[in-house]
Amino acid sequence: MVNIKYDVIVVGGGVAGLYASYLLAKAGLKIATIEMKSEKNVGNKVCGDAIGAHHFIELDLEPPVQGFDKDHEYDGVTLISPDESNSIVVTGKGYSLNRRNFGLRLYRMAVNQGAEMFLEHSFLKPIIEGSRVVGVEVINKSGSKKGLEGKVVIDASGPVAVVRRSLPSNWWVSEPIPKEDYNVTYREVVMGDFELDERYAYIYLNVDVAPGGYWWLFPKGRGIYNIGLGVQWKDGNPNPKTQFQKYVLPKLSKRINEVIHQGGGLVPTRRPIPCMVWNGFIVVGDAAATANPVHGGGIGSAMLSAKIASEVIVEALEKGDVNLKSLWSYHARFHRAYGAKQASLDVLRMFLQKMTNSELNFIFKSRLVNGDEVYDIGSKGGLSISILERIRSFTSLLTKPRFLLKLYKLKQYMDKARELYLNFPQDPSRYTEWYGQEQRFFKEYIEWLSTEMR
Repeated sequence: MVNIKYDVIVVGGGVAGLYASYLLAKAGLKIATIEMKSEKNVGNKVCGDAIGAHHFIELDLEPPVQGFDKDHEYDGVTLISPDESNSIVVTGKGYSLNRRNFGLRLYRMAVNQGAEMFLEHSFLKPIIEGSRVVGVEVINKSGSKKGLEGKVVIDASGPVAVVRRSLPSNWWVSEPIPKEDYNVTYREVVMGDFELDERYAYIYLNVDVAPGGYWWLFPKGRGIYNIGLGVQWKDGNPNPKTQFQKYVLPKLSKRINEVIHQGGGLVPTRRPIPCMVWNGFIVVGDAAATANPVHGGGIGSAMLSAKIASEVIVEALEKGDVNLKSLWSYHARFHRAYGAKQASLDVLRMFLQKMTNSELNFIFKSRLVNGDEVYDIGSKGGLSISILERIRSFTSLLTKPRFLLKLYKLKQYMDKARELYLNFPQDPSRYTEWYGQEQRFFKEYIEWLSTEMR
């Protein structure tokens, strides 16, 4: 088996892997990208297809083009209460992507900059020397194996995180994610005739239909809709396809003319993994759990993680050292840009997963928060004290004083989580101390939830 040498090896040709490949190749590095799919299927993935327009601005990336990688454009999202009698409209421009063509666009960008693509190749195992990742072994469809050597290996293999999970268990970066921090999803893309305002994407909250998640109806234009649901992956929770067929289809089946595509997936809905780098190794996208914990959107944040990782890698290679310490700044940069918000929203995610339909209906009916405030929570990752002060004055809450106290406590925990990640150690020598604090914090919070949200 002949080993081929590269500056960076990217395992995974999703949005994070392809965007990293493009940026690194553009910087003049020799890149190899490993992807299981064929060129025809690069970019195909089962998801909601939606992304906020602000991500393209933040990434300095041209927005998608209608008719190629954009199927539809939104003015915002409408959140629907469990009893479907109340809603909250959250304004903010967004797109429904053509995932295949968006992936194809990123693929072409990477190839045009010189990245070498190993399509229809699968990751077999890492190549390790001492405490450093120095390459990967891959295999193609015919069973031929290759050894690829790299100064840096990027794990962009999605929720399965095949590379980092194959590393020695005593390496910080290989820590597994608890299954309850994932949502299992099922969705169908259909042709139909729905009477709704297609300027908005629709999210339905109902713990009976989608325990630990939500179900959605996203218009894609031209009579096409993406409809699905996500269920928290934990013992006792039902299969999302079963829930879809039991609850969602009976509501919509008379308006569906044709099912174009159906399938399921797995989404990490939590804070980022605690450690995202090692000697010669860095993790991006869903492999690092960079999706939004509350709504599960992960396309933009995956590309953001790829951008920051690429900048760190280029700087480290210019200095001639890609060890743990040289790559460590990836954490602080990502947490300032997104990860600290994720940690705060992870606290909110766990709180929401404990709420009943009755409590959710009360929030919608009482108008405790408006669309702008929901947008601020999602974009900034915190509850404004002004919201709580206004809520305190609501007459309707006089009968629910304990619930108000829970919201105050929730805000305190969200603020602490955000601060914890903003204070991520600047040097790996202090990681174990920080990690202990992080574990104690979330253990305390989960214990509070189990007591207060019964």
